[in-house]
Amino acid sequence: MAAGTGPLFKQIAQAIGDAIERGAVAVGEMLPTEKELAVQYGASRHTIRDALGELRALGLVESRQGKGTVVVRASRQSSYAQSYSSIEELTRFASGTPIHPVTVEDVLADAALASDLRCGVGQSFVRIVGLRYREDDTSSTPVGYVEVFIDASFGRIRAHLQDLKSSIAETLERLYEMRIFRIEQEISVMVLPETIAVQLQVASGTPAMLIRRRYVVESGRVVETAFSYYPIGQFEYRNVLLRNK
Repeated sequence: MAAGTGPLFKQIAQAIGDAIERGAVAVGEMLPTEKELAVQYGASRHTIRDALGELRALGLVESRQGKGTVVVRASRQSSYAQSYSSIEELTRFASGTPIHPVTVEDVLADAALASDLRCGVGQSFVRIVGLRYREDDTSSTPVGYVEVFIDASFGRIRAHLQDLKSSIAETLERLYEMRIFRIEQEISVMVLPETIAVQLQVASGTPAMLIRRRYVVESGRVVETAFSYYPIGQFEYRNVLLRNK
């Protein structure tokens, strides 16, 4: 693999993606197994899984239960895309495209916020507002505006926000030695208010996708709630649903 920059899984995904686009692996063909790819690229299977997740997000491959990873497109999608099939993939995917904080502050939930967060009035949170960029290129136009509310009990996250290498959820797991047990997700369409539109450099009233996520540990406690706004046309979200045996 040629030398490159960025996380190793991104470099591997780039190399495999290049091979697909030049026809070295045809549409309909299976990629080598995770074990074989790990040997080929001198990487861990964990890194290979992240690389395959990146390729799924680009629309180049799909995972087939019991078979492996198959090539489904010969060229990359042009829009920003996310594709997840597990909690591990979702919490790791921000490697290479973490949010860049714009505002970090302490807030108390008033009635309106308590309704949005499904919490009690007066509950304390660390509020983080950040932007997400394609390929983490902060010189480009941001593709997403993210508003995150962290239970104030986990305030140590503050010291790690300016140098995020992964998602906030994964950072919380590492800092507090806990495990995200469930992620509740809701997707809707709305129009961007002016305050968010300005940050995303689009017109006020632009249609957007809103993804709400609640990160829950095994005890049932919600440790993080995130609201992500993506202008329509700049973002694609993909899930693969498998039938239970």
